[in-house]
Amino acid sequence: MAVAGETTDWGQVSVLYWQGQPLQVRRLGHAGDPPLVLIHGFAAAAGHWRANAPAFAAAGWRVYGLDLLGFGASGQPFLVQDNRTWAQQVLHLIEQRIREPVVIVGHSLGALVGLTAAAARPELVKALVLAPLQDPALLKPRPRRRRPLCRPWRQLLLSLQRWLAPWRLILWLFSRPWLLGRGLGVAYIQRHRLDQAILHLFARPCRRSGAAGSLAGMTMGMAARPPQATAPELLRRITCPVLALWGREDRLAPQAMAKAVAQLRPDWPLQVLEGCGHCPHDEDPKGFNGMVLAWLRETFSP
Repeated sequence: MAVAGETTDWGQVSVLYWQGQPLQVRRLGHAGDPPLVLIHGFAAAAGHWRANAPAFAAAGWRVYGLDLLGFGASGQPFLVQDNRTWAQQVLHLIEQRIREPVVIVGHSLGALVGLTAAAARPELVKALVLAPLQDPALLKPRPRRRRPLCRPWRQLLLSLQRWLAPWRLILWLFSRPWLLGRGLGVAYIQRHRLDQAILHLFARPCRRSGAAGSLAGMTMGMAARPPQATAPELLRRITCPVLALWGREDRLAPQAMAKAVAQLRPDWPLQVLEGCGHCPHDEDPKGFNGMVLAWLRETFSP
């Protein structure tokens, strides 16, 4: 359950436009403090950082939370997008609103988006927390080059997904409380944190009119990513300090993914939160916040 005073509706809310589409932005903290950007995971929104944003702001950070396109209260267009598209939105926020290098803390898909942003514009990202990093490519062997003749057929099959897959039915089912609670139970080991505020955070975007087309576009985009847009390739390009953080009992980004990250980047610290699943930032916010803030103090100490 939520603690007293905890709410998914944190900070000052504003709208930032990216290519004509509205992105909802949350901000908390003092203007002169160093900036930190929180990036949510798949199907979530910036409100998922309910127990973290206030703690980071109290520790002297100017905290921003962005609802990525297709999620939360941001626009839901039909747009074929992947982690590179969402990274462009994060970089747009940094360039248009923050205007100085930032620390990025990303959860799951948000960690992949943060990793992509840091690889694309290293001068804008001074540190990165992957909490955890989820990408199925971490569990696969390095992909081989596809023959050019296969690509048109593959694009056709991906395009047919928009019309043949039952997106509206999938979203309707996912937004039902009885099924949503069971689905999130796979992500959460600490079930007491699955309160009504979190269920509402995940269910509300599924009921919006553009949700089905938006889900089709992002599914098509993620399925068609080239190798250079996957985590194994991106990990090799990162030059800023990075902390990798995992829940010990994570079933969605299993320990095999953590081991793959450690093998690719043995120079990065990997910390584990006991008794947590896929959402350590919300399951054990005190432990999570303590780990991240301690690492940030160590990383940026004189």
